Amino acid sequence: MPIHDAVSVPLVRPEQIWAAIADVIDPELDTPLVRLGFVDRIETSGAEVRIFLKLPTFWCAPNFAYLMASDLAERARAVPGVASVQVQLLDHCAGEAISAAVNQGLSFAAAFPEEVTTDSDLQELRRTFLRKGFLRRQDLLLRRLLQTGLSEEVLRSRRLEDLSWDEEGDVARLCLPGATLELPALGKAARAYVERGQALGLLRAGSSLFVDEQGEPIPAGELQRFLRRLRSVRLSLLFNTAMCSALFRTRYQHASAETAHNEEGEDSL
Repeated sequence: MPIHDAVSVPLVRPEQIWAAIADVIDPELDTPLVRLGFVDRIETSGAEVRIFLKLPTFWCAPNFAYLMASDLAERARAVPGVASVQVQLLDHCAGEAISAAVNQGLSFAAAFPEEVTTDSDLQELRRTFLRKGFLRRQDLLLRRLLQTGLSEEVLRSRRLEDLSWDEEGDVARLCLPGATLELPALGKAARAYVERGQALGLLRAGSSLFVDEQGEPIPAGELQRFLRRLRSVRLSLLFNTAMCSALFRTRYQHASAETAHNEEGEDSL
């Protein structure tokens, strides 16, 4: 066949897909799947993509497994040049059903009517855990700010616009009365905190910088009590993450997950 008659097929590289899914999280753990090692491998052929997902146990909750698989597929489909995406959930009690639902574009309620009555139930569950992740990020930011000696009143009076960051230099900046406080190694964390809060509708223009999971400012004199609750949320997430990671390593002792993509620490979340 003459070269000018050949059909040009876009070539999608695995690296493009890894980059696209890098911040897809396990909702229950609020940690990227890639960092956890749950994305076992990615295969590409021309414009076709296959993503293989593994979870810590055979009985991991189907609703969370569906959310993870569907989020991976959605991000991969958005990569320029991708024509089709197939996600395969391996070694799971509902793996075939979840993979088929995601690959056929079925909602969770349509695929598992016995689990939820409407898809809004699943989305509210997602929001519940996203709010926990928001509180964990807030705990990190508040702890770092308190270490600088700022008072409760100063922190309570800060507005969303007072926080900025240089992500490349990983520096956060907080505007104070007559000064700007620089916080090294906190730029990525500050961005992640604000983006999560805005996505949830908890942080808005002119709002307090620090709010609870309903978007309400911290009442005067309540910061220490609020911090104790944040600590409880953070420790719960850290414990669940440690447990699931240990189960995963035990189950897949020779797993070949792409650990080159697992480079960030907690402060970047």
